[in-house]
Amino acid sequence: MPSALFWLALGTFAIGTESFLVAGLLPAIGADLGVDIDTAGHLIGWFAGTYAVAAPVMTALTGRVDRRAVLVLSLAVFTLANAAAAVAPDFHSLVGLRVGMAVFSCLYTPAAAALAGSMVGADRRGRALSIVMAGLTVATAIGVPFGTAIGDLFGWRASFIAVAVLGGLALLGIAFGLPKMAPPVVLSLRQRLLPLRQAAVRYALLVTLLWVGGAYVLYTYLAAYFVPRGIAGLAFAAVLAVFGCMAFAGNLLGGWSTDRIGAWTTTRNSVLLMLPIFAAFSLIPATPGLAAWLSVGLVALWPLCGFSAAPARQALLIGLAPQSAPVLLALNASALYLGCALGAAVGGAVIAQAGSQMLGWVAAGIEMLALLALGLERQKSRRAAAMAAPAE
Repeated sequence: MPSALFWLALGTFAIGTESFLVAGLLPAIGADLGVDIDTAGHLIGWFAGTYAVAAPVMTALTGRVDRRAVLVLSLAVFTLANAAAAVAPDFHSLVGLRVGMAVFSCLYTPAAAALAGSMVGADRRGRALSIVMAGLTVATAIGVPFGTAIGDLFGWRASFIAVAVLGGLALLGIAFGLPKMAPPVVLSLRQRLLPLRQAAVRYALLVTLLWVGGAYVLYTYLAAYFVPRGIAGLAFAAVLAVFGCMAFAGNLLGGWSTDRIGAWTTTRNSVLLMLPIFAAFSLIPATPGLAAWLSVGLVALWPLCGFSAAPARQALLIGLAPQSAPVLLALNASALYLGCALGAAVGGAVIAQAGSQMLGWVAAGIEMLALLALGLERQKSRRAAAMAAPAE
């Protein structure tokens, strides 16, 4: 595999650490800035919603710009915004900074994934994408628990400072470690969006939205779920470390599985396994002791199954329209972050109306919708392939 893939992964590590970190800091941020936890969850919802809307637009606007320059710009704004977030005077300022951060952060992952997909042949594409996306899963394994521990020891603002330092290191790695690439293919916005005319592409994006949305109903409020079970502070940081380590393993498993049995089958297996896992979160009583350990066991199983779909979704979209890969991957990122926003909003409503005990049932219900959408995606994809096949 090209060594440049690991520099690309460093950037996704920096962005992933910040994106996932906030969920673990919500109680501290809310207490310090005077808002309740479901309101603090808007930090995730607004970031995710902005990311979703901005990703295809910003990718189209920068379509003629050298990919390395796009990556550098994205990381530069990301780093400065995190430094500013560390001194945000109130909740609304912090939300505004995260919105601005999302406008430019959304450029990074699609550009990095498109470069990764172009560096290797189709037979190694799943593994190349899993390396780049491993930055996100390593972030959950190392960056998020470390940042949560820093927040617990020194305050949530220190966590944003740590992320700013990490972003600066990633910026230097991309600026000086990535070789010059061929200029991007110049396509009009209409040409870039042509793949959306394919029903299979639209259903693929819907699957991503629902698959992530179900997960974020629970992930956004993991802290609220574990506190009644006696797990908080550094102990909760350890739970996030377990989640992240298994997410890293799941991501690599997904890259291997995508190359061996296909993107659609890998996604189907992932969603099918998440259904009973999410339901089990609601079956475990909200008491310390054995219940807490059972919940930690579910946190280990969930990302191993769930994250295996990440490289599969990207590989599928690249295969559907290679010439429009950057925009399709941006749209996939939009669907992903819309799913984050949807999950955060639904989870907040569940917390407010029914408590954390119901989060697992709701998450499982959304995953069931993802499974139905996946079946429609398969049906439309097969129909399109049959129509494109030459007549005998």
